[in-house]
Amino acid sequence: MQERKKEAVIPRLSHLQFAVLEILGTATKRGKDLRKSLSELGIKKSGPAFYQMMARLEEAKFARGWYEQQIIDGQIIKERHYQITGNGIDALNETKKFYVRSQQMAAMPAFA
Repeated sequence: MQERKKEAVIPRLSHLQFAVLEILGTATKRGKDLRKSLSELGIKKSGPAFYQMMARLEEAKFARGWYEQQIIDGQIIKERHYQITGNGIDALNETKKFYVRSQQMAAMPAFA
């Protein structure tokens, strides 16, 4: 039986989506905490840009989002929470494999 080489598959996630899902990991995070973690990595997004990106991740079924409501000093506060989905975990792992293969290829001489 002849073994075929696996072709390099371009990941389904952009580098930004990859970073978001990596930060989410298996935890549930509030939107503002997720934005803070991205900011600490040097990825700064305005509120509208961040939530638009998260909406795309939700539409792609890579993340799940919902609102939680609490009352603070008589004021109703709604916060968005996020969690990675099974599809998101698959896409994240697929992207990690792509980057590992890319690193291995970068270490190879250009002309052998």
